[in-house]
Amino acid sequence: MERQRAESTFTIISKVKNSPNVNTVVKWLRSNKLLILILVSVVFGVLLGLTLRPLHLSSDTITLISYPGDLFLRTLKLMVLPFIISCLIIGAANLDISKNGNVAVRTIVYFVLTSVFNVCLGLTLGLLVHPGSPDLRLTNTTSFSGPKKMNVMDGFLDMGKNLLPENLFQATIQQTLTEYETVMSLNNTKTLKKVVKYKDGTNTLGIIFFCLIFGTVLGTMGERKKPVLNFFTVTYEVMQKILTGVIWFTPIGVASVICGKIITLADLTTTLVQLSLFIVTTVGGFLFYQLIVIQIIYFVIVKKSPWPYYVSLGPALATAFATASKSASLPITFKVLDEKLKMNPKITKFVLPIGTINMDGSALYLSVALLFLAQINNLQLGIGEIFTIGLACTAASMSSAAIPSAAIVLVVMLCSVINIPTEDVSLLFAVDWLVDRFRTTNNLIGDCYTVAIVQHLSKEELEQDDDLSEKEVEEVHVNGTFVMQEQEQNAHTNQSFTNTPV
Repeated sequence: MERQRAESTFTIISKVKNSPNVNTVVKWLRSNKLLILILVSVVFGVLLGLTLRPLHLSSDTITLISYPGDLFLRTLKLMVLPFIISCLIIGAANLDISKNGNVAVRTIVYFVLTSVFNVCLGLTLGLLVHPGSPDLRLTNTTSFSGPKKMNVMDGFLDMGKNLLPENLFQATIQQTLTEYETVMSLNNTKTLKKVVKYKDGTNTLGIIFFCLIFGTVLGTMGERKKPVLNFFTVTYEVMQKILTGVIWFTPIGVASVICGKIITLADLTTTLVQLSLFIVTTVGGFLFYQLIVIQIIYFVIVKKSPWPYYVSLGPALATAFATASKSASLPITFKVLDEKLKMNPKITKFVLPIGTINMDGSALYLSVALLFLAQINNLQLGIGEIFTIGLACTAASMSSAAIPSAAIVLVVMLCSVINIPTEDVSLLFAVDWLVDRFRTTNNLIGDCYTVAIVQHLSKEELEQDDDLSEKEVEEVHVNGTFVMQEQEQNAHTNQSFTNTPV
């Protein structure tokens, strides 16, 4: 009896293991194990942070808890600059912009259109929901010291200055920024003076522009481009190998970052309650664009179900959410798109690095934030003011690479557009740690879907490039065979001549 029971149990287990449904689940778990580990680490980090908050840990203890996450972020950011440089030069050189200029045009046009749409979406939500209440301002504002003024022209001029840096090496550590300083005139009156300064932070926009020009010209050099192109190709492959080792530390880094952030918040509950309507408006806008709008765009243009593509982006999106940095998640994004989704490397190496100017989440956030600050100050906005906010937010979001620090600093600078007091921006700092994570995922998903859409629209150009590459390989093979045959014939002739008696 026991033997029969054991055999029946073994038979049942074998049937379960060989079941198609079980095999599908096991296959999915194996292919998405990194995503599962990251999601588990996010939950663990939140629970651990909430558990440790009441213990009032010392600053040294909090530093040690956050230390693994800090090292993880530093490692990812260390890889960003080599990735951007090697990817852009390889992408521009292989894409051959002279033949495939439409790819670049489609990318830039799509970036601009989605940024404008997100600004309009943010303005619409801000006007309909009306998250700002004067009651918030009376008891919660503090003084804020930051840039005094900004206008739309300054934003465009700064973008141009950073687009063409004076020194390429300086561009790796500093950006150009226009600020207004208060000076005393001869009449002892205070006036604002425009000053152009250099601020700490990588001028990604200038590096992108230089690499695009360098790669484009390199692509026209024919056979002479191969040594240089091979150098950057090897650099990219080395970064990929480094990433393979770093990527498995993502769960540890993610849990550390989130746990440390939750512990350091002064008053979590009160802050979330007071600014809940602002959080709902912004995060609701992010989710509406991410889960509905961008999926519809993908379905209409690519004519495929967008959800498998969206789910496959899980590791990159989870990393962006945890680190609140699109740049930090860029190496993982490359790995997902190139290896898992099998996207065309020519498109990924071209689109993702220049995605710095594609800040869909920031565009929506800036417009909602300015309306929120105007509403708590009881400012009545007309069509002209709303249009000005929209234009300024679009320019600021696309030139964010020229502005140091996070998008919250852009809010401070944009307050002068419609004369909003900058002191009230301190309210947004209280919840920016949470909103910034959703904002970053929107910024990243905009780049990832741009890759898919531009690749679909550029299918003919890419196929022509592949055909030309195959022909070049065939010609090299035929010419190589011909040369070898000719060398053998010459060697045989020389040998015959040598052996012939004189």
